[in-house]
Amino acid sequence: MRKLIVLSCVFLILSGILLAYPRLFPWAEESSATSLLHIWAGFFFLVIFPMYSWDHIRGHADRLRERSLVTASGILQFFTGLGLIISGIPLLLYGADVLDFPREIHLLLTFVLAGSLILHKFSRK
Repeated sequence: MRKLIVLSCVFLILSGILLAYPRLFPWAEESSATSLLHIWAGFFFLVIFPMYSWDHIRGHADRLRERSLVTASGILQFFTGLGLIISGIPLLLYGADVLDFPREIHLLLTFVLAGSLILHKFSRK
């Protein structure tokens, strides 16, 4: 389950960057396939992330009381994931071209999630 979550996060990060910076990736510009895959992977993330997070938190509840880099990066991942879900829903409903603020928040949280995943991976466990 953990690998599935990480793979969905990596896919969403990469496809989100492709969609956010079309000038850097001209072959992906105006790609409806990338948009649709990002949306469907976002639906998957919307369902599976809260369930996995809750189970993961309950499984490591004893270690969460310790202050460590792993705990901090995990907490950051949790709140970043929730922020991505919350900012992604209006973008899905109204479009990324209409709402500038949620789009910028979503993009910022994408980079925060990528950094926290890397930090969590290389932190001492």
